[in-house]
Amino acid sequence: MDDDVHALAAEQGLNLEALHAALAALRMHAGGDIFYVFWLPRGRVGSDNGKKRSRTLLAFPSPDAALGFAQRNRLVHPPDVPRLRLLSLAQLLRAILREPSIVALHLVFDTEDLQSYPPGHLPPGLHLTRADVVRLIGAQP
Repeated sequence: MDDDVHALAAEQGLNLEALHAALAALRMHAGGDIFYVFWLPRGRVGSDNGKKRSRTLLAFPSPDAALGFAQRNRLVHPPDVPRLRLLSLAQLLRAILREPSIVALHLVFDTEDLQSYPPGHLPPGLHLTRADVVRLIGAQP
């Protein structure tokens, strides 16, 4: 995990101590350092005839929360098998800064009422735009 922090600092030209402090603050707000995201093959992400579309990276505190959200929102269709990847906060921040189509990161809170949250809406969590991430870690836009 420390390798990811060093990589993020090197890519963005950041002070390592300041980055560690920013990640610690984010960890406190987000409720953890490890999250699960759905991993889709590149061809499946933007299936509107090659057009790039803006995406929000949705990160869940547990695989159960991620799968429950996908099932409630009918994001998983047989024979699709949802693939989850485990990513650290540093990896998530690197993803949003490296991939222009990702415009926001939504870190879902682990709430007891997540199962009853209405379909079609983002579950409760911490929503960070690309600009928020840049400000948080002191990167150059």
